[in-house]
Amino acid sequence: MLQSLKKISWILLLVSGQQAARAFALLGPIANGGDAWQVPTIGYDYPGTADIGEPKNLGEEYRWNTPVLYYACDANVLDFYGSSGSAAVDQAFTILNNSLTNVDAYSSGLTEFPLNSLAMNYQASALGLLDMKSVTLTAMVEELGLADPIRFVWTLHDRYLPPSAMCPGGEEYLVVQRNFDITASPLNQVQYSSYVDGSLYTYFLMEDCTAPIPPNALTEPVIVDPLNFNAPVAATYDGFLPDGGFYIGLTRDDMAGFRYLLSTNNVIFESPTAGSVLLSSTATGGTNYGSPFALFTTDFTSFALAAQTNSPVILSNLYPGLIITGSSNYFTIVAVPNIVTYFTNLIGAPAGSQTLVIATNGFTYTVVQNYADTFANIVTNTYNPKSSVTVVTVQVQQLTGAPGGILTTNTTTQIITLTNVPSGDFYINTNACGPDLILYPLLTNVVVTTNVLLSASNSTGLFFSQTDLTYATNHIYVAEPVLCGAAATGGTTTNVPGLYQGIGRIQFVKTSFDSLLGQFYQPITNTYSMELVVNHQSVHQTYQRVVTVPDFLFTAADLAPGPDTLLYENFYARTTPNYDEANVPPALAGPGTLNPQVTVTFNKVANRYQNSAGGDELTQAPYRIYGSYDGTTNDPVVYPDGTSIANLANQVLVQISPAALPAGTNGVAYPATSFVATGGPFSPPFTWSLPSGGLPAGLTLSSGGTITGTPAQSGTFDFTLQLTDVLSRSVQWNYTITIQ
Repeated sequence: MLQSLKKISWILLLVSGQQAARAFALLGPIANGGDAWQVPTIGYDYPGTADIGEPKNLGEEYRWNTPVLYYACDANVLDFYGSSGSAAVDQAFTILNNSLTNVDAYSSGLTEFPLNSLAMNYQASALGLLDMKSVTLTAMVEELGLADPIRFVWTLHDRYLPPSAMCPGGEEYLVVQRNFDITASPLNQVQYSSYVDGSLYTYFLMEDCTAPIPPNALTEPVIVDPLNFNAPVAATYDGFLPDGGFYIGLTRDDMAGFRYLLSTNNVIFESPTAGSVLLSSTATGGTNYGSPFALFTTDFTSFALAAQTNSPVILSNLYPGLIITGSSNYFTIVAVPNIVTYFTNLIGAPAGSQTLVIATNGFTYTVVQNYADTFANIVTNTYNPKSSVTVVTVQVQQLTGAPGGILTTNTTTQIITLTNVPSGDFYINTNACGPDLILYPLLTNVVVTTNVLLSASNSTGLFFSQTDLTYATNHIYVAEPVLCGAAATGGTTTNVPGLYQGIGRIQFVKTSFDSLLGQFYQPITNTYSMELVVNHQSVHQTYQRVVTVPDFLFTAADLAPGPDTLLYENFYARTTPNYDEANVPPALAGPGTLNPQVTVTFNKVANRYQNSAGGDELTQAPYRIYGSYDGTTNDPVVYPDGTSIANLANQVLVQISPAALPAGTNGVAYPATSFVATGGPFSPPFTWSLPSGGLPAGLTLSSGGTITGTPAQSGTFDFTLQLTDVLSRSVQWNYTITIQ
């Protein structure tokens, strides 16, 4: 489309005395409020762009206001890209975690960050590869609220054809800037900037008077010095990453945008994140608690089996207070063998001896309806994806070599691991303010369930039986209920809007995701704080949200449009951010907040080749596909590949205990906790480390996998635990530790 537009003029409008040679752009909803002029005709959200937002003016930005966010890759990513693809996604979030720790602590000029972070791997370039880590990073920078600063350094606001004038010569245009200096400008200079990471831009106007498909006109950015080209990660204008290109981090302008959005000096009237509940609003930040009570947990295995075979109505009756937010069902056929047991005198056996016979006399087939539910208020106390049963075999038989009639009794036990039956205990949270504070254990109760599998006996006293014993450990705790604090306005207990400071940082935590059920294997409770400005004073507020699905979910699909279109540049798709516009003032386009959830879909249509006829010949040209590579001489990883997929199976097979960490108390020695890994092909000795996140001050993790020390700060801390074996193979898990 753009190639058909006609260039009509050059316009050079550079602001004299520009203070800084860097800038950023802000993302917001398309054509909302005071930005209703952002229409496809003049270059916004026109066909082929798949825009999820457009540039916003200063003070009309959209930002996240939750300091801890969770991401996951679903089965579509893991099955196609394997462990290397999952690791590439992790690498992008490592860059974000290392950069967005405390945006207010960086220097005013952000000299800690480079003007350019784009590097090249020429082997990957020759192979036509697109770096998966860099694609993930680009998608996240946009979903976090930054627009493309190159595309919008100069942008068209209005296009007008006066009466009796002819297009294109008579057209009139209003051009504005939506790119902002990274530092405060002097009183005699505007805050808008013509620079992006040190590269100066002008523009020319492109016009197609009667284009049947928009845009009819737009501004085309032009770099003044092509030899001085620097592009932030947020810039995706006029193509994507070059073949073999990859980002090594965020640039100065990327960080400038994030500092503006997240800075504690940026005070906005906004709502806390959707789903958050206000726990307290005291000046000290203390959480409000009620009188202690006895909290009983329930066997998780029984619940999981009941949830699989009972409808939501029946399940809710079995577990009063349970909240089921979603349910689906499917049918299976279960074959149950008909087992017959008896004693008989086999042909050729000694006289008077009898042998136990266990036979299968066909099968009984039953149609079973299964359910897959999503729950809102299940809190697991202990959890393991596997369980075990003890099989006890008792056999009374004739004593070998003894005279007839002398019997002996043999009892054996065998422990069998059930890999598809979860275990642990849980409770149903009926408190709207979130899970209650567990003070100390009061009683541990082990319940043994006996189930006779088969039994046989005869008149001579011979006997055989097999029984399975299932153990369930339930607990009784002394707990305190969390009381919702009164909001600053309205006197309600919900997350009402207020004048809030920026959160100053964002950290991303990886978590497992159950693609079948659409929820985490274990819901996560995140407690965080915000600063509310009331009467020129900052008031500390504590919020809590229960996360049952990822804030950012990465999936994969065939994105080739077909069947009558060739559009191969859609290497990924992403959902439009959940813009909260509830508090936007009249006639303005912002400010607002961004809420979960976001889905990023990688294109897995590869390998791809375009075949076209030119004259009498049919030519074939390959299109680039996803890979992972860096600046070393290591060979690139190309997706999909068998090794990466096989490595994923190794990670699935390795199990770690404990599944959850005990809570601790600030200033009190933490109980030494050691991690133990079993299963899978990994070979000891193992080395344990923390590749991302961290323990609270005062606690350390030894290379042998033991947490010790005395915590010196309170809060909830998320971290990634990594095991590395003797062959340098590694696998990771995500943990949360709470210090009261």
